[in-house]
Amino acid sequence: MIIQAGVALCAQVLMGSASAQAAPDFPTRTVRIVSGLAAGSSMDLVARTISPKLAELWGQAVIVENRAGAAGNIAAEHVARADDGHTLLIAQNAITVSASLYPRLKYNLRRDLKAVSQVTAMPHVVVVTPTLPVQNLQDFIALAKSKPNQLNFSSAGIGNADDMAAELFASMAHLQMMHVPYTGGSQALTAAAAGDVQLYFPGLPVSLPLVKAGKVKALAVTSATRSPALPDVPTMEEAGLPGYQTVLWYGVYAPASMPDATVKRISADIQKALQMPDVKEKLSGAGIDVVGSTPEQFQAFTNAEIDRWAAIVRERNLKVD
Repeated sequence: MIIQAGVALCAQVLMGSASAQAAPDFPTRTVRIVSGLAAGSSMDLVARTISPKLAELWGQAVIVENRAGAAGNIAAEHVARADDGHTLLIAQNAITVSASLYPRLKYNLRRDLKAVSQVTAMPHVVVVTPTLPVQNLQDFIALAKSKPNQLNFSSAGIGNADDMAAELFASMAHLQMMHVPYTGGSQALTAAAAGDVQLYFPGLPVSLPLVKAGKVKALAVTSATRSPALPDVPTMEEAGLPGYQTVLWYGVYAPASMPDATVKRISADIQKALQMPDVKEKLSGAGIDVVGSTPEQFQAFTNAEIDRWAAIVRERNLKVD
């Protein structure tokens, strides 16, 4: 009887422990979502769209904190070191590029951060300066091949998503072009509109107004299917570059010290927020597709992206001092 009572008591303790792990006490205070891009960016829009919804679900304030610089690595390093249990990171493609591009990175993405959920995805738009004598992607490829290292493409900085989209294009089309990095995406897009560079791969939301105004010419979108926002613009495959596909994605990460049960709770609530009609309407209106994924799915996606871009970094001999 004593043994049976002891077993029963142990079972109750274990069940209580499992229950506590399944329903973590989170959050107990304000939650910070740290962004590696400046206020006003598409990623900032996404973060500030879902943060009030998470605040409603959690009953605690959720604030967005911008720590821009170094392709998002300043923000990533800050969150990797956070130990308060209430700090999250929203990041984009560049975080998976940094793993191979920066030799002295002060954090390890696989070791120091946990994937929580991919939040959104959107295509890049291949835009050229309107005075360039090309009508489609094949025209541009032919022109670039006839003028090796004479055409320029802009980006928001080495290793950013727009840079890597262009590097992938140059690799697959066998082009030699010059890279002109700017301090931000708006400057890179302005340079393309002004003719200071010939090519740019901006995200759909920021490029849409200039495309519709005729200030840049859209040759293709980089997603697998056409964008409803630009239904007349072909995909890269349709434009004559089979196999090319990449999207600008945003996702949430947590410090490695955060318990798995808490990570799963946050992931589930992010997915709930993304399915709210007003959230979907606001983001889709900006040309942004909601995703939502489990921690396991997003970790697998992150690992695949690290490997994919490491190969491009090696092939293109990209370096950051």
